[in-house]
Amino acid sequence: MKYLIISCAIISNLLAQELESAMDAWNNIMQTPEIVEYFDGVFDKLGITVEGMEENFTVYHQGDKITFSKGIDDDIDFLVPLQKQNILNMISHSKDGKINPEESWRILSVLFTPLTYETLKVPTLAINWRRKLAGVEDLIHVYLLNPSGGEANKHTLIYVKGQWLVIEGLHGNPRRTYRMTPKQSLEYQRRTFSAIKKDSFWEWWRFASWYKEWRKECSITHS
Repeated sequence: MKYLIISCAIISNLLAQELESAMDAWNNIMQTPEIVEYFDGVFDKLGITVEGMEENFTVYHQGDKITFSKGIDDDIDFLVPLQKQNILNMISHSKDGKINPEESWRILSVLFTPLTYETLKVPTLAINWRRKLAGVEDLIHVYLLNPSGGEANKHTLIYVKGQWLVIEGLHGNPRRTYRMTPKQSLEYQRRTFSAIKKDSFWEWWRFASWYKEWRKECSITHS
């Protein structure tokens, strides 16, 4: 039993060191102007938890740079659960400091469903009059298109009993289907996050007006 406890402690320590190295590596590659601009307006404080490990950290977008700290701040915008491999993949996709369309898709594929879920958990987006103001349907299929023509990342949005459900894959008969490029997905996230932060009637009115025009470019309705 003594050796088992020692072994578990050693393994736990090694895993923590490995995550710290991944966090440090992510920190090192996130400082180029292109990458800082890429995430601008997507979040201010993003909490990251790594499933299966005790370590977690907060990512801060400070306008001209991105910084990291261990632990989760109390006032984060979103809390996104990821696998450790997801983090390492995001590092590999942006390690040269530049992001081409294919790399953008791979990065967003990691964040696509969990960030959508966390965004729609915000109480202001669960209010039914705001959903109706923007003309948002209650069952939606969403595709994040792969620029290389490969299989798209996809999920289903369902509004039920005053809350949004976000489910990986396609389920049910949608009233609208979105097929978004990474650029369109980022634009939507920025607009939504801006409305959440300002949270006024007029800001949501502006968002609804923008949304109704924006969706014409990337969605179709179903009878």
